[in-house]
Amino acid sequence: MIKPSDIKKVTISDEFWARKQELVRTEVIPYQWDILNDRIPEAQASYCMHNFKAAAALNKRMKKQGSKFEAPKFTYRGFAVFPDTREDAKDDEFYGFVFQDSDFYKWIEAVAYSLAIHPDPELEETADRAIDIVCDAQLPNGYLDTYYIINGTDKIFTDLRDHHELYCLGHLIEGAVAYERATHKDKLLNCAKAYADYVYTVFGEGEGQIKGYPGHEIAEMALFRLYDLTGKKKYLE
Repeated sequence: MIKPSDIKKVTISDEFWARKQELVRTEVIPYQWDILNDRIPEAQASYCMHNFKAAAALNKRMKKQGSKFEAPKFTYRGFAVFPDTREDAKDDEFYGFVFQDSDFYKWIEAVAYSLAIHPDPELEETADRAIDIVCDAQLPNGYLDTYYIINGTDKIFTDLRDHHELYCLGHLIEGAVAYERATHKDKLLNCAKAYADYVYTVFGEGEGQIKGYPGHEIAEMALFRLYDLTGKKKYLE
């Protein structure tokens, strides 16, 4: 069986590529983090971390109110929705594209690969705090997609082709596996496994299960990586 090399055991000494690695670590990753937090005035606002914080606040309110909590009913607001100005954005509303969550997952994967070859305590601390926010957004049943958590979960998995829930799951898994391998921290990995476990109960050949497939690939190869890491056949299935 062919397996990729452990990234921690690979050193790139070529001058050109070594400079590129350092550029990514010192400039690109911090800039991307500012983008995810809407700190670049000349760039279109992402609302990625905004959405995770909004979903986390909704979860906190749900736990506090208990049986009195009224979950939002799904309201379709479009494939992409942005306020007229950043100042008009409401703390409890979703903004951006339906797949906006995946931008954080791609960022954390890049962070993981950078940390694997160049330890950076400050960057790792930033990543850990961000992971806390993301995990706080996850529902008790494992579901994690801020578009539906904020807009209403009564319509989850009803538009597999265009709304990219499984695509986002795939990038969550990829980022979580990479971060665990780079840092040996498993908080995001446990979050990813919980979402994958929930998906396992929803999709399949059983009675009442969904026999559907995503409109955008990545969940498939990500689940293979999760199987490779955990050895659990459910992720292979």
